[in-house]
Amino acid sequence: MKCRRCRKAPSAQFCEDCGARLDVTELGEAEQRVSWVLEHVSDVVSVVGQDGIIQYESPSVERLLGWRPEELLGRHILDYVHPDDMARVSAAIARRIADPAPVNPPTEFRVRARDGSWRVLAAMSRVTQDEGGAVSLVVTSRDVTEQRVLEDRLRHALRMQSIAQLATAAAHEINNPLAVLLGHLAILDKNAPPILRIGKMIEAAKRIRDIVDRMTRISRVEMVPPASPALPEMLDIWKSSEAGEAPRTGEAGR
Repeated sequence: MKCRRCRKAPSAQFCEDCGARLDVTELGEAEQRVSWVLEHVSDVVSVVGQDGIIQYESPSVERLLGWRPEELLGRHILDYVHPDDMARVSAAIARRIADPAPVNPPTEFRVRARDGSWRVLAAMSRVTQDEGGAVSLVVTSRDVTEQRVLEDRLRHALRMQSIAQLATAAAHEINNPLAVLLGHLAILDKNAPPILRIGKMIEAAKRIRDIVDRMTRISRVEMVPPASPALPEMLDIWKSSEAGEAPRTGEAGR
């Protein structure tokens, strides 16, 4: 709250610079407005010290992560960050303090919610300094978990589409000469002596044809959620196509 006369921010209700007395009612109304905004904003507003200790959390953190603000105060921010993202967060804090430019790219990291799940946050910060010279970061974090899930699904769908197109093209390239080969082998088999084993050659060619037929079924690939989020996505072409069905992601290894 600034003094209307000298436009400075006094530390008390009485401005020592110009001798003006501030309106206590006006101060209270301003504090209420700020409190209302922080309580209803969708993003989480945090104040983190230079040492990483959480000094303030807006009420919206409970709506987003399930933690009450008072449960987080005095704790280190890395206590709730995913182990794989700790180095990134620490580097972002150090880099931000070293270069307090107004504009900074968001830092994404995973945070543990109260129910044990992980949420992806995109955070931007601003460096502040109090009257005593203590440096802290005002961090605004936005939940981008669902957005990242949708992006991952889109990338997966595009990857499966590329596999299907590749399999269809490969099957077409193999089928044409294979049909010619089978036709000529059938003609030779009618008059060839047994020693040439034309029948074995025909059998091998038919096996190739069956494999190519399975490859064409990949073009009908179906996307299903994996059995476990911890398992990598795999595509078992032989297993799924042998049954005459489209390969289903997440079924391999069940």
